[in-house]
Amino acid sequence: MEKWLFSIYKTLCLTGIGRVVIGKTEYEVGRYLPFDDFGLGVNTVKLLFGNVFKALLIFMVTYAVALFDKKYLIVALVLGIATYKDSFIKWKRKQEKTLLRQLSLYLNELRREFYRFNDVEEAFLSAFSAAGEELKLHLGLIEDALDGDGIPERYRAAVPNRFLFIFIAICQCGIKYGDSDNTFVSNIDELQKNIDSDLLKWDREDFIFSAVFFAIGFSLISMPVMERWAMSQVSDLSTFYNGFRGSMTRVVCIVITTLFILAFEKMQEIRKDGIEPLLSGIIEIPLVNKWLKWLFEKRNMENGRIAKILDENFPEKSYQQFILMRCVYFLGSLIIALCLIIYWRLSLLLLLPVMPLSFVISHIPYISLVVDGIFYEAELEEEIGQVRLMTISLAGVIGMTVEEILLWTENFTLFLRESVASCIDRLDVDENTALDILRERWKTTSFINVIDDLIASDKIGIKEAFKDLLSRRDYYTAKRRQEQELVVRKKEAIISTFLYLPFMVTVGVYMVIPFLVISIRNLLDVTVNLS
Repeated sequence: MEKWLFSIYKTLCLTGIGRVVIGKTEYEVGRYLPFDDFGLGVNTVKLLFGNVFKALLIFMVTYAVALFDKKYLIVALVLGIATYKDSFIKWKRKQEKTLLRQLSLYLNELRREFYRFNDVEEAFLSAFSAAGEELKLHLGLIEDALDGDGIPERYRAAVPNRFLFIFIAICQCGIKYGDSDNTFVSNIDELQKNIDSDLLKWDREDFIFSAVFFAIGFSLISMPVMERWAMSQVSDLSTFYNGFRGSMTRVVCIVITTLFILAFEKMQEIRKDGIEPLLSGIIEIPLVNKWLKWLFEKRNMENGRIAKILDENFPEKSYQQFILMRCVYFLGSLIIALCLIIYWRLSLLLLLPVMPLSFVISHIPYISLVVDGIFYEAELEEEIGQVRLMTISLAGVIGMTVEEILLWTENFTLFLRESVASCIDRLDVDENTALDILRERWKTTSFINVIDDLIASDKIGIKEAFKDLLSRRDYYTAKRRQEQELVVRKKEAIISTFLYLPFMVTVGVYMVIPFLVISIRNLLDVTVNLS
């Protein structure tokens, strides 16, 4: 069976369309399950076919419940796509949680073996057999890096979880500098506490998102059933449900469901947006590339407000992709409107008011940026909290240097990476000036505490400089848990208020209002006849 799956994988790899189809799935499987080529191919095809099967099943169930009514074809298609995305996201979350649970259990065994051997490398190898199968794949890569510097090469761009970074740093520095101060056990204890805290947060998030997704999916599937029942009670309702207004209501439901899919992926902290690889490919098209260059040169857009916001706060996002995304929304809404006009045989003059409406819709990427902004501060503080955990762990190691701490921070971070990299480049020229510039950039965040300790280490040494942060480690752990709780509540409020509530109101209006209007009209007719 596995040979057949690998043959399918190789066949898909030979074609351009096949590479597009399996590209993202292959990338994610490689991140979480770093198999050899055969294992990677087999698991990629398994995951792809499994998700496609679930999507087709939901599509067919939705379409069959609607008795294969063409007006529900798009609804069934959107729900099928939503199921595919949901299955893919859940697989990634499941793999990440599995890795963290196995890492937490492995740390217990590592602690026991360290007490036995009093040597980090011996303890690492001895505890290897106690690790779960998924974690063993990563420990094999980590083992190769323990005697060197830095992190495994494949982790630089595709780390499955940041706690693995911290684990590598703790183990590598424990081997490189020794553990004369007995900091290794306290470091892995603190790492384990933070892992367990994250697992609790993710379990709650998964429950919230699964419940909302089920409610929306169930509502979409049951809409044609409720519609048929309503028409069986009041025959005049067929005019509404089969007419233009009914179609517009279904379009609103589809739009809200699509927005939910996008928000669902974004709020679950999936770093790689699903559409970014596609946009990157479109930008590489020569004609599109020339047009974007002309646009940026003509309007000096690189110095615009949005460009600066992206550069400073979201370095992983491209302003070219942002502009291209606006064009996609504009053209997409225009094409959909044109198809509806042709289908309903309406006047093409309706395109005149549709064009400004499409222009308004093209501003949806701004809404996405606003959502990112809402969580930016929380995600930045989460990253800083993990950096603090790592730097405190490293600072206790005798022989640690400022440059080495900054190098680990650069490899580890997303929001801080650019400024930390610039600081490292300036260290050889003037260390104090380099750290002062870094301090000025992040003076409004809690990262300033770490920077101040790095500055002070020049005079009193790293271990002494970080003593205050070390003494407050429990406080920062509790503070991080509180911040995680606030983030979960904020996500729950946004999902409920801006997606779930409008969707249910739309479905309610679709089912209840026409029923009430026609019932009242019939009641009035009966009253008039009686009088």
